[in-house]
Amino acid sequence: MASLVDRSAPASTADLTEREGQNRQAVLDMVRFFNSHNARGMLSCFDDDMEWLDVPMETPYRGKAEIREFLGTLFDAFPDVGYELKDLVVRGDHAVARFEMHGTHLGALYGVPATGRRTEIPCLSFITLRDGKVLSDHCYFDNTTVLRQWGLMPSLASSLSAPGRAAMWVGVKGRTPVAIGVAAAAVALVIRSRRRRRHR
Repeated sequence: MASLVDRSAPASTADLTEREGQNRQAVLDMVRFFNSHNARGMLSCFDDDMEWLDVPMETPYRGKAEIREFLGTLFDAFPDVGYELKDLVVRGDHAVARFEMHGTHLGALYGVPATGRRTEIPCLSFITLRDGKVLSDHCYFDNTTVLRQWGLMPSLASSLSAPGRAAMWVGVKGRTPVAIGVAAAAVALVIRSRRRRRHR
């Protein structure tokens, strides 16, 4: 079993079947083409019925034409985008890849204009292959991580602070006078404590 875990590719593959070896190579080729922004090369790794789904975005791209268009948008939005493959596990016609996608957000993506922010997203892909070609790639990642890195959501520390928790409480309980009063009091306390720290 240990030989099926591929840490960025060089590990032993002695226990892989011939088919698993082909499947492993298809995934590694896909990553290599992605890192060189070679959309045509990536598409050569895909089955004609390929489906690419970034699960958090709930938008599947089906067939090579849709995927080509998506890749063009992605490469425009992140001109320096790349995958850093951490682990690759292959079993039969399935593969699981753990990787980090990184790049600088310099163009619009999903309607969000460029923020100029560096983005590093831990991802996990469940990949199905057919005849040595990638048939589907369902990629899982945390959208809130992306939005925080783009400066569009408060940090986790802010969200879990007294004012952050008060704001969430207001959001859950509704805009009642009591809830608004609690939120306002919490914000006032934080502001007062910050002022005291500055004057010390």
